[in-house]
Amino acid sequence: MTNPALAWVGGELTGPEPTFVRTRPWAEVWRVEAVEGRWWLKVNSAETRYEPRLLDVLARSGSALLPRVLTHPDQPWALTADAGTSARELLADAEPEQRIRFWIDVLPAYAELQRTVPVASLRAAKVPDLSPAALTATFDTLVGDPEWFTAAVAPELDPDQWDRILASRSTLAAAADRLAGGLTPTLQHDDLHDGNVFRRGSVNLIIDWGDAVLAHPFGTLLVTLDVLAHQLECARTDPRIGRVQEAYLEVWRTRGDSRADLSEELDLAVRTAGLGRAAGWRRALGTPAAGLELGDADAVAHWLGRLAGALADAESLR
Repeated sequence: MTNPALAWVGGELTGPEPTFVRTRPWAEVWRVEAVEGRWWLKVNSAETRYEPRLLDVLARSGSALLPRVLTHPDQPWALTADAGTSARELLADAEPEQRIRFWIDVLPAYAELQRTVPVASLRAAKVPDLSPAALTATFDTLVGDPEWFTAAVAPELDPDQWDRILASRSTLAAAADRLAGGLTPTLQHDDLHDGNVFRRGSVNLIIDWGDAVLAHPFGTLLVTLDVLAHQLECARTDPRIGRVQEAYLEVWRTRGDSRADLSEELDLAVRTAGLGRAAGWRRALGTPAAGLELGDADAVAHWLGRLAGALADAESLR
C-alpha cells in the first residue's frame, strides 16, 4: 500500500523515494534526496500535529532563523530543507568562549522572532497554551492523571517527593499571577539547545518546533541555559551564563523595564517552565506505555519534581 505522506512528497519534490530515518511516539522522520537538494519529511502524530501549522506561521514571519518549509494543507506533514550542520557538532571541540559567543549571536535574533510573531496566528494554529493564565489548570491536569506516577512508570518518585509536587501548586499560582502582569505570552520553542540550532553557510537556523508553546517568552531559557551550563561544567549563576542571559534580555528592554525587573521576571518564568516540559513530554509520548518503550516514561514526574524544587527556592515569592 502506498504511504500517502510519501506520495505527497513525490508531488512536491523530484527524486527517489524518501529513506526512513526513525520513528518516535510523536513523529516519523524520513530523509529526501531530491533534485532540489536534501529535505527532511516529518510526519507528526498525536498531540504534536500542530507543528506544521506553526511552521506555516513562522514562514510567514519572514524570520531568517527558519529553513524553507513545505507543508501539507490538511495533514500534519512537513518538508524542511536541510539546515546544514548542528551547533552541537560544530561546537564539539569548541572553547567555552566560542559556545558563549554562539548563543550571544543566536538568542537576540530568536527574541526578535518571539516579539514579532502574531499571537493570534499561534492560537489559530492551536499551539498549546502554557501562558501564565493556564499554568494552574495545566498542573491540575497533569497531577490528576495517576498513570504517569506509578512505581513502574516513575520508580524514583517517592511519597515525600509527590507531596512536595502537590504542595507546589500554591506557589505556582502566585508565580503565575506575578507573570501575568509582565510580558505578553508568545512563542516559546521549549527545547532550544545546540542540537536544534543548525548553521548553513553563515546563517543560523532553528529546527524542531514540535514542543513549542504559547507561553511567557523567557521560559525558553530553562533548556538553553541548563544545557549550556552542563557543557561548560558550571553553575547557572556563573558570570559566563549571565552574559548569555543579558544578551537575550536586552532585546526585551523596550517598555522601560529596568534590568532588575526583567531579571526577576526571567527568574520566575524559568522556574515555572518545568511545568511546560512535563506537559510537553506528556503530549509527545501520549501514553506511559509508549514512554516505557522509549525509556522516557518518568519524564513527566521528573519535570514536575524540578518545578517543585525550583518554586521552593524562589526568593521573590517569599
